[in-house]
Amino acid sequence: MEIRKSTTDSGQALLVSADAANADVVRRAMRGEGFEILECSGADAGLKLLLNSVPAFIVIDSELSDGEPIALCRTIRENRKCRFVPVILTTADEDRAALHRAYDAGFTTVLDKPLVTESLRQRFQSFGDTGRTLTGLQVAPTGGTSSLLHVVPDAFFEVNAKGVVNKHLGGGDKDPLLRPAELQGKSFRDSWPQAVAERVMRNIRRTLTTRDGYDFDFELSDETNCSRYEMRLLVQGRDRVLAIVRNITASAGADARRGRSPADTLTGLATRDIFCSQLETLVADARLRERGLALMCIGIDRFGRINESLGRKVGDTVLGVTAKRIQRCLRDADRVAQLEEEGDSGELARIRGDEFVLVLTDVKSRDEIGQIADRIQEAFKEPVSYEDRSIAVSLSIGVALFPVDGADAETLLENAGAALTEARTHGRNGRSFYSDTMRFRSLQRFDVIDELRWAIEKEQLELHYLPRIDLDSGRVSGLEALLRWMHPLRGNVPMTEVLPLAEATGLMLPIGEWIVANACGHAAAWLEQDRGAPNVSVNLSQDEFARDDLVEVIGKALADSSLPAERLQLELTEAMLMRHDRAASVLSRLKKIGVQLAIDDFGTGHSSFAHLRALPIDAVKIDRSFVVGVEQAGDGQAICGAIIAMAHELGLGVIAVGVETKEQLEFLRERGCGAAQGFFYTEPLPADQVSEFLEGHAAGESPMLSVVSSD
Repeated sequence: MEIRKSTTDSGQALLVSADAANADVVRRAMRGEGFEILECSGADAGLKLLLNSVPAFIVIDSELSDGEPIALCRTIRENRKCRFVPVILTTADEDRAALHRAYDAGFTTVLDKPLVTESLRQRFQSFGDTGRTLTGLQVAPTGGTSSLLHVVPDAFFEVNAKGVVNKHLGGGDKDPLLRPAELQGKSFRDSWPQAVAERVMRNIRRTLTTRDGYDFDFELSDETNCSRYEMRLLVQGRDRVLAIVRNITASAGADARRGRSPADTLTGLATRDIFCSQLETLVADARLRERGLALMCIGIDRFGRINESLGRKVGDTVLGVTAKRIQRCLRDADRVAQLEEEGDSGELARIRGDEFVLVLTDVKSRDEIGQIADRIQEAFKEPVSYEDRSIAVSLSIGVALFPVDGADAETLLENAGAALTEARTHGRNGRSFYSDTMRFRSLQRFDVIDELRWAIEKEQLELHYLPRIDLDSGRVSGLEALLRWMHPLRGNVPMTEVLPLAEATGLMLPIGEWIVANACGHAAAWLEQDRGAPNVSVNLSQDEFARDDLVEVIGKALADSSLPAERLQLELTEAMLMRHDRAASVLSRLKKIGVQLAIDDFGTGHSSFAHLRALPIDAVKIDRSFVVGVEQAGDGQAICGAIIAMAHELGLGVIAVGVETKEQLEFLRERGCGAAQGFFYTEPLPADQVSEFLEGHAAGESPMLSVVSSD
């Protein structure tokens, strides 16, 4: 296969294509943006080029032999250096199953053929910037990443479908509100205001459902700062997205910083803030007059694909045309709510990206709403024109009704958005009215809060214990208490659902007290049975660590159970210590009563060993994300080895978390790690099974003992 290379000055881009016409368009766009082009016509040749090169992005055409693009992308993703390189598929196939296979294989995005050179240039520059930054962060030496992170303006995150940040890939390190490194391992619901977090979650679900890239704005603030951010979501597999966050405060201007811009600059419509203010008034009026009201949430189908394939200028044109066509569809007799300020005729609002909202007052029936929805959707049977192109556009619509689907503006808006998400799951041109089943699928948040209060009162909560093994003796040296909610109907409720709810509603404090009291009680009972019983550790939440009477709560639990203080270990995260301005004082008071202290998830936050030296810490726990990587030479081994060595220098114990294989265990023992816990030994055990496990382990019924005896 022929391999060609042209040299310019903006980094490298790889093109793998057997379609001559398509390759010519891509080549012109790459060259126009100054990329050095690595080009070949087959998968094998492409892999050879990647042996010595890490391009800023890769374009693969679907016109290779059957199955070859998918196989090539999977192989590329297995290369650690190319894990986050944007990989683009160009295709004329619109089959949804084929798109799913492409995204499952690891393609970043799919561009529709025929391609247009000028629109590709903008996309390639964006992909090139993203690829160079991510690749640089991935391959940079461990000791040198901090300086690199400080100069990257965008923050990059790998996020799973539940909104948990699997990894902060880098960037945005100096942002005082974003604090990206503190997000790693946490859900956005744990770290950001509820309204912002729920919006992020909706858009993650939308992105994974539609497989389209999506971007939107949000705001974060504290007592002294207020910043506006743009988040862009790109699919990274069936259940992961890449989230790129940029601080846009400066470019947004003073109005945007206050979040009160009266009109959307692109469409001239009311913005989200003005809309929400007016909607509250309309709901109050409908309640007073006992009239019906409908909130219609309208979204452009596959808008991300338009932006990705044709460029943002085309996308902006589509947004402007959409706004005008919807306005044209609405007759005065429909009595559409006037949303603009100062009496202007603002018949609808643009609330985010490609989504519009429309309020219909004095609604009498669903048929009436359906007729308006029909007119809006039919208006897009005619393509949108841009220069010499015709762009097919369709809309999906979700509807929530007052008062049956919500008694206030916020609930109506949320439920109309849920209905739109439901409509989009059925393909293009969808339409859905809100129903309680949609609320159930969104975890019935408020019902769950009530159930959680009930669970505390009716003792549905349980503690399970994860054993910690001393790697020198093979003995069980500790038991970590883990909360479980055994719901009578739902079974074991995931803690990713429980803890954010508990923290958001103030229930974390009584739950925390319950955990400490019961863990101390269990530990005292085991100690009475066997004076050699292991210590028990308890994780403290941010809310618990911030409470003024924390030391008194811990002291009372120890006194009530008669458990010696040195038998209890409290675990705190790095982020928690860095966020609390009185952390050192609180730790000193806890240390005075005799408890042990450990830092959990070590290596994922901002703290340093110099900082640890000033704190009364007994041990650090190596985060599982580093332990996973120790089976092969690389960053995982280097980081784990460095943490163990430096902890020894400071006289701290070291505990490895998430050990699942014998190879991981042997590496940790060779480096001098003191203890380990994970599924290699056992899953977390109910309290009534702990004694049996301890007896069996002491009798040699453990995978650990065979490892120790093999030395």
